[in-house]
Amino acid sequence: MKLFILLVVVVLERSWTALARWCADRAVQKRVLLLRQRMSAVLGGSLALLVVWFVPPLILAWFLAWIDANQGSLLGVLLYLVVSIATLLLLVAPGQAHKKAKALAQACQQEDAAHAAQCRAQLWRDGADDPIEQADSIEEASPQQLAERIITLGFNEWFAVLFWFVVLGPAGALFYRLTDWFAQPPPIISSAVNSGANTNANAGAINESPPSPHAQTGSFIDALPARLLALLDWPIARLYAFLLLLAGGFNRGLDAWLNGPIKNDLSLAEKNADLIGRVGHASLELEREDDCSEGAVCLADQSRWYKNASAIVLRALMIGLGIVALFTLSGWLR
Repeated sequence: MKLFILLVVVVLERSWTALARWCADRAVQKRVLLLRQRMSAVLGGSLALLVVWFVPPLILAWFLAWIDANQGSLLGVLLYLVVSIATLLLLVAPGQAHKKAKALAQACQQEDAAHAAQCRAQLWRDGADDPIEQADSIEEASPQQLAERIITLGFNEWFAVLFWFVVLGPAGALFYRLTDWFAQPPPIISSAVNSGANTNANAGAINESPPSPHAQTGSFIDALPARLLALLDWPIARLYAFLLLLAGGFNRGLDAWLNGPIKNDLSLAEKNADLIGRVGHASLELEREDDCSEGAVCLADQSRWYKNASAIVLRALMIGLGIVALFTLSGWLR
């Protein structure tokens, strides 16, 4: 059943245009953060975080357990499918990075410098919470660094949440995504609460300017999501890197994995992101494939990096689905 749910989610996410536009605005994340902000005014910051973080997955797990107890009926099976598919559709690809990467590659192929610059800026903002900052601004970022970011965003937006769905079901996927959102520095959320119309118009409006250093300091509870996220990402970052090897250049990717520089000064989250970016970059095997003879990288050459980065992410996901299919056929998953 999980394999069927995954296939339906992938197809709907790629074909449902209205949902894609809604998700591209990070609508669910904004509403969750707005709920946390409002509850913080009543319960206090730390308690509100724990409530919004743990209560929804527990309620979903209880509801699904109740459905599972009544799955002898067709209605129970259909209800489980609908709840699982709806949950995943709200959680996967919150920034629609894969579609922005596709638009960037097309703009570069068409030599549309203005549109390409706009798409690059959007992808750069999507990866603003990336633990590894390789350039201070989008102007300084190379095509290779942006390709690594596309691969890392594929992990954050797709692979990680689907992995925890396979392992722990919809409640596990929801818990992981909430952990991911709360691990990021809290943005400033503005909402009008005086009238219902204003609330609907402005609910979830997020000021994406970086928070002040003072805002990033918090209690142990506030720092807990980031620490837990790094632990949750550790095993699946290595699985994702292995799938990148299978989807791209295995020998070069494996060499980058085994013989990469040892960076003991990095945190666990930074090591996870560094491994994905390093292995993904090497697996692309594009270092000697240039469309331009000049020293500077032209738009035509940039498009190759972006297109291949998106393609290797998709191939890795398809290989992952194939593995899920094998486990399903063997009876280890249902």
